[in-house]
Amino acid sequence: MADPFRSLPRSPILPYGWQRDTFIHLVERVAPHLGIGRAAAHTWARLASMTRPGDWVEHGREPSVYAAASELAKILALSDARLRAHTARLERAGLIERRTAANGSRSRHAGTGLFFSGVINRFSELNALDAQLTTARRRAIYLRGQRSTHWRCLRQVLEQLHDVASQDARVQAIAAAFAAWPRADRLHAMTLDTLAAHEIEADILTQAALDLLETLQKSSDRPLKNERSHLQDTSEDFSLSCDAHPGRQRPAEERAFGRRSSGSPQTANPDAGNGFDTRPIASGSEWLGQLGPERLFWLASPEMQFYLSGRADPQCLRWHDVIWTAERRVLDLSIHPSAWSSACAAMGPDCAALAMLILDARRTDPVTPIISPGGYLRGMTRAWLQGDLNLMGSLIGLSERRRREEAP
Repeated sequence: MADPFRSLPRSPILPYGWQRDTFIHLVERVAPHLGIGRAAAHTWARLASMTRPGDWVEHGREPSVYAAASELAKILALSDARLRAHTARLERAGLIERRTAANGSRSRHAGTGLFFSGVINRFSELNALDAQLTTARRRAIYLRGQRSTHWRCLRQVLEQLHDVASQDARVQAIAAAFAAWPRADRLHAMTLDTLAAHEIEADILTQAALDLLETLQKSSDRPLKNERSHLQDTSEDFSLSCDAHPGRQRPAEERAFGRRSSGSPQTANPDAGNGFDTRPIASGSEWLGQLGPERLFWLASPEMQFYLSGRADPQCLRWHDVIWTAERRVLDLSIHPSAWSSACAAMGPDCAALAMLILDARRTDPVTPIISPGGYLRGMTRAWLQGDLNLMGSLIGLSERRRREEAP
């Protein structure tokens, strides 16, 4: 069968799945990085929206605007001079092509006007630039989030340090360095490299404060108030089943969604009949601290173990390390930052980090692998808010899975 488009001019068209309006949004996003100001970019978008949508995706057609310059100026509420300046800038950037008659007139019959085939030819370049900018934006959001994690942790540690050793020169030095941190709103103006360097410095200072707090704790006869610098290990057998009926066959792995008893997390207790105490406890930190760093490291995915190993030996991990690693995995798994922010707001950073550990470990589940990590994290957050997220049950399931995998 003959190709019906063979005789038509092969003007460029957008790739399959793209439409005029989605491409307009793409160009608007990258325009500032093409030397195009906001006003000129808005003018381009308005001009492009005057074209017929089909002209961008059908062979033999070319998106164009034929109206006279004076008429366009009225439509766009611009002076003639401002419109000329904008179109000249857009033409230099390769976003439009002006084709005019000898007298400067434009008409569909004469094939003169403003044409957009040139920018369609640059689709691959512009799309790649947009992807690069999106990656940079997400990394900047991630780095600001990590700085926020360091800020929150360091503020709490300094409160404890001031209670017991406010005159210590080391405490004062850390407090002075902390006070010199730029405000959160100023982080947005930093380049990516500067922001990354600041995040590293913030992490180092936070670790130094945690180390000092631990040193002071060891030198005193009692633990510091609210101190939980390390994940406290316990002797409970974390792999114990919470099923009180030993004859009943348990599923391959506990699902992450299940009713929480009393609306609160549960903590392991070897004296409970089923291996786990169902009594509600005061806060996430209290029961999270009882899991034990090595046990938690053992449950994590290989990728998360890689990051945790770079922070400290498994037996020396702190919750700050777990939260830091969870945020890193948010970036690696292309989870939208808003999903992580929502989880932290709902559960608190500790439980959100534990949810990420569970999610990350279950991505490779042979029976029910997680296809969309971002959607799954949002689902966990909704379940938490509804009282239906059983983090402890999920950890039990992971523990049983690990034991089966390591069994000879």
